[in-house]
Amino acid sequence: MKMYTITDSLKSECLILPLFEGEKLSKETLAHDETLSAGIARAMELEDFEGKKLQTTLLYTGEKETPRVLLIGLGKKKDLNVRTWKHAVGASVIFLQGKKYTSLAMVIPDDVTKLFGTKKAARQTVLAVGLASYAFDEHKSEKDARVDPLKHLAFLNISGNEKRAWQSGMEEGDVLSDAINDTRHLANTPPTIMTPVFLAKAAQKVGKILPSVRVSILGKAEAKKLGMGCFLGVAQGSALPPQFIIMEYQGGKKTEKPTVLVGKGITFDSGGLSLKPSAYMTDMKFDMLGAATVLGTIRAAAALGIKKNIVGLMPACENMPGGESYRPDDILVNMEGKTVEIGNTDAEGRLILCDALSYAKKFHPKEVIDFATLTGACMVALGNERSGLFSHDTSMVEKMMKSSEETGEQLWHLPLGEEYTEAIKSEVADVSNVGDVGGRGYAGASTAAAFLEFFTKNFETGESAYPWAHIDLSCSYYGGKGKPWIRHGANGFGIETMIEYLS
Repeated sequence: MKMYTITDSLKSECLILPLFEGEKLSKETLAHDETLSAGIARAMELEDFEGKKLQTTLLYTGEKETPRVLLIGLGKKKDLNVRTWKHAVGASVIFLQGKKYTSLAMVIPDDVTKLFGTKKAARQTVLAVGLASYAFDEHKSEKDARVDPLKHLAFLNISGNEKRAWQSGMEEGDVLSDAINDTRHLANTPPTIMTPVFLAKAAQKVGKILPSVRVSILGKAEAKKLGMGCFLGVAQGSALPPQFIIMEYQGGKKTEKPTVLVGKGITFDSGGLSLKPSAYMTDMKFDMLGAATVLGTIRAAAALGIKKNIVGLMPACENMPGGESYRPDDILVNMEGKTVEIGNTDAEGRLILCDALSYAKKFHPKEVIDFATLTGACMVALGNERSGLFSHDTSMVEKMMKSSEETGEQLWHLPLGEEYTEAIKSEVADVSNVGDVGGRGYAGASTAAAFLEFFTKNFETGESAYPWAHIDLSCSYYGGKGKPWIRHGANGFGIETMIEYLS
């Protein structure tokens, strides 16, 4: 928290000034520096800066204390929301880090604190700064090629009666950004390092730092004893041992049923014997982002002291084309004795999750939410700015959608239904791990969700064993150069939404 302060001083390498489209500079904004105000107003009069969303103009003031001002556009005031604000903050930070500036100041517009409330505005601002300033560049050998970390950021225009709430919000934002960036770092780590055992050790590290989190690991022998045939079937093609990671956080009463979070932890996905084309194998280190999201959520919940009981289940393994790999036409047996015909070994995430969804029943959960980079079909449907949400539980859907809107993350409710359930039925087993509606591989995201839904049942009654939602993480990482407000690689999607949901 030493990096963030509240101040009335303009002293910094660069002052960030967010402004709305079509609005003139308020006299009160920089009332204590008329020269600076006049220069900014002149730039706006000349239409060098119009305040359009993410438009930037860097001004050189000629003044010693504030030699530069970055104008960042917020777009139209009526369109301001958490997402547009966070993007503007993040884009400012990345732009200025590119200039090697490490000591910054930022004016917080009155409209931001009025719309969000002071504490939330502070939390979202600090979170946006933290996420934007992170860079995965530790493997660059030249120091000059790495991003210089921010050393100081001061916030201006925080009135005396707002300072306590702003301070509290800053602290929460700092905790969240640490948890999310650590999650991103795990996902960005090369798969030679990020093995199932490495991921398990990362979970154990959280347990050591936060005593309220208990971590246990099931190895191959324990998983075999439990009958996790689908999980072990996927793992058997790799030389690396699988790990079934369990994290338990008790923030609520002992008698309260837990929310169980389940995350897909494929630390590298080659596609198995149904080998991916080379272009589609790139970025498959991110196939453990479901597990990383669960780990980060529990870490953040424990650090914030959320008063809920939460269990995280993370089956972790590689999907490799080794001599012992499972094959198309194999039939694997889930830990509850349900059989699965293998139509494609690249539909492996749902196989490791089905054993985890069965294992979740041991906790008699209040609800179960799973996270997985499950299907390319969801990315085709939604792109990489939204993730797909599947559930029949109206209450969970409404609450989760509202939570995502509150945080600026984006979910889209996609369908489950009889046609998808029918599509995964098998002629030789209980279900198939692939199915389509229409004969051309259509509706892949919904048929995958229907496969998972099958294992959420109480098989004695045929009813749901627990309320359940599935999130297909189609926007969990960015390729190329990333976005103006966040760099290339894992983006930490889902953790903030879940903290809002659990809170």
